[in-house]
Amino acid sequence: MGAQYLEGEQATSTHQDSSAEGTKVALKRDIGWFGSFSMGYADVGADIYLALGLVAAYAAGWAPVAFLVASITYVATGLAYAELATAYPYAGGAHVYSMKAFNDCAGFLAGWLVMLDYTVCMALFSIATTGYLTFFFPWLKTLVVTIAVLGFQVSFTGMGLTSLAFVLLLISINIIGIKESSTLNELMVGLNLIVLSAVMVLGVLLAFSLNLFTLQLSIVGSPEQFSHISYIWQGDISGQNLLYAVTLAMSSFIGIESIAQAAEETKRPDRTIPRATKMSVVSVLVFAVGLSVLSIGVLPWQVLAANLDAPISALVGSFAVIGPVIIPIVAFTGFAICLVSANTGIIGVSRVAFSMSHFGLLPRWFSRVNTKTRTPVRAILAFGSIGAVMALVGQLDWVADLYNFGALLSYLLVNLSLIVLRHTDKDTHRAWEMPFSLRVSRRGRSYQIPIPTAIGAIACFSIWSLVMLFHPMGRLLGITWTSVGLLVYGAYRRRTGKPFFSREIGATIKPMAYKFNALVLIRPEEKEEVVESIRNSLSTQFRLTLMSVVRTGRWHIPLSIADQYRELTMVDLREMAHALSGFGFEVSIRVEVGPLARVITDTVLSPEFDFVVLLLRKGFKKAQKKDKEDLVTLVSSVAPGKIMVVRK
Repeated sequence: MGAQYLEGEQATSTHQDSSAEGTKVALKRDIGWFGSFSMGYADVGADIYLALGLVAAYAAGWAPVAFLVASITYVATGLAYAELATAYPYAGGAHVYSMKAFNDCAGFLAGWLVMLDYTVCMALFSIATTGYLTFFFPWLKTLVVTIAVLGFQVSFTGMGLTSLAFVLLLISINIIGIKESSTLNELMVGLNLIVLSAVMVLGVLLAFSLNLFTLQLSIVGSPEQFSHISYIWQGDISGQNLLYAVTLAMSSFIGIESIAQAAEETKRPDRTIPRATKMSVVSVLVFAVGLSVLSIGVLPWQVLAANLDAPISALVGSFAVIGPVIIPIVAFTGFAICLVSANTGIIGVSRVAFSMSHFGLLPRWFSRVNTKTRTPVRAILAFGSIGAVMALVGQLDWVADLYNFGALLSYLLVNLSLIVLRHTDKDTHRAWEMPFSLRVSRRGRSYQIPIPTAIGAIACFSIWSLVMLFHPMGRLLGITWTSVGLLVYGAYRRRTGKPFFSREIGATIKPMAYKFNALVLIRPEEKEEVVESIRNSLSTQFRLTLMSVVRTGRWHIPLSIADQYRELTMVDLREMAHALSGFGFEVSIRVEVGPLARVITDTVLSPEFDFVVLLLRKGFKKAQKKDKEDLVTLVSSVAPGKIMVVRK
């Protein structure tokens, strides 16, 4: 019996429908923290296996500098994804955040552009996989197969045919299921981490020359003029080659969004995604920058440039004594991790297409999920086929020229989305939040701008501008892909009767959790104990208002000195608020003066607060116990659904 295909639902629920269309199926949560890390690392970490030679060919001795400049964008964007993916854990990533922050058209562009790079990723890394395979089967480089098609003789290279075979293999694996695909990632990434760590240690001990490294740092860009680069001016060819190299170095960091793309299939995304993202960022930085420094200190940059297909193998081959022994291991590892990176391209593009279809940005045809494997088979086949055709070309430098256009624009939208959503969606709880924010006040309104995100947005736009200037093929295909996408989007929106720039879909995107406003009634006694009790009992999902009441009346403080008590109480509350802010809480303070019952009643009934928190100690003196019982009774009678009791 043939497979049935049914519409996918959001990951937050699985909906049963007895209609003729059958059962609606959600994507399955099968990815743990190492699987999530492996997805991000595999797509990014593999890039160094091909970028090391490409960057050296143009940056010459300044290859490490090119990698460092490009890494700014990678770190900032990776951290932006970590915050946004935990707040909005939907499959797809960039287009979800752009729809939420801007409008449906911006969301479509973000998704469509990153789909270009995922599709290119399939082809690029299947070719790189074949390049490392030629160490074992060198005849693949010279093999040419000629066939007759409609009376014409068409020739295919062994590199192209082998790359095509790898893409078809990975399409089959992804159709079987995400768990099988994720397991492949985990195995290959584990092997890669071990081998690259060994390469760096052995390289430093056996082959690194500080004199060679220092000498090559004086060579700022290749002096050669290349026909495929659109030079801006006639002079300073070396400087322009260095700028071109920065755009290629950026390709070493494309793919961090892979973790967010599979958010709907990730277990505990609020904890898993930030952890996996930060681990991926650190690991990739260490290996990308570390290997580029090592290579310039071991080999002349011309040797790296001459080994575009397998630069890591060339690097290891120069190690004294042990080099020839471990080259086969390194070649196999390069083969394996590049294969995994091609795999993450298929995972990414199919999940983006699934999510965009689910949100109504692409036809619903793409959001159909196989009921048995629970994978978006149609999306996998559609975009996997495009990647397979690109792989058949078999030319690494040609495909690499297409790689950065879409991802950089998509990353720009992600960084801008984070800045906008920090202001427009303040009630969203963020399990992890970007550090180092700048607060700006204008016309009585406060804006919070994450500094790394602002730097990331500027860096993305700057490097994308360099791609537009220096990459003729990337410019042509990028503009063509964008234009075709907008035409398809416009036609589909018109057919479905939806406005081109509507914000309707973005409004339906709900965060994983909202923030709650909690009024905490306390006496500012034993401040450390109060802070510790709140910290251990409440999460940062709660916005806290610490409130004390200076009680006035016949048996309490005279009005004549109430203001003095109020100021003293404010000092104590500020200390507690400062301590709680250090643990990630949003805290405000207030001190009210008046009869307890009236103040509590007026405050608790305010719609401003979702919960009222009372701190109770297990043992009280008789008088204290009576006061606390009266307070609990009062709050319970006024707002029974709001009360929360925390034990000190």
